Amino acid sequence: GPVAIAFVATRSEDCDRQVDVLDRARAEFPDISFAAVAIRGDRDDLRRTIRRRGWGLPVAWDRDGGVANAYAVAICPTVTFAYEGGRVEGTALSLVEAAALRERIEKLREGPQR
Repeated sequence: GPVAIAFVATRSEDCDRQVDVLDRARAEFPDISFAAVAIRGDRDDLRRTIRRRGWGLPVAWDRDGGVANAYAVAICPTVTFAYEGGRVEGTALSLVEAAALRERIEKLREGPQR
């Protein structure tokens, strides 16, 4: 189904806040998949952050930055939104707060405009 993926750096408050926003949205939008990809950093630090902040969404660890490079991630946070089937709707290059996230999610629910 549709997905919102945050690419984040460890030890960045804005990035942590972005994952907080996505994690809270999961309950409101059960038909949307939410995930985060932590770019480089220490894996144990990442695990501690996940526990401390109580994130329930999947968080992957991009050990060497290869995934971030494939998605051309240059700034943190970066959030990519994709329709069902994987077609990218768009990418946000700054913190997406709850209200703006709701708008982006509604766009995903509508599906791609032909």
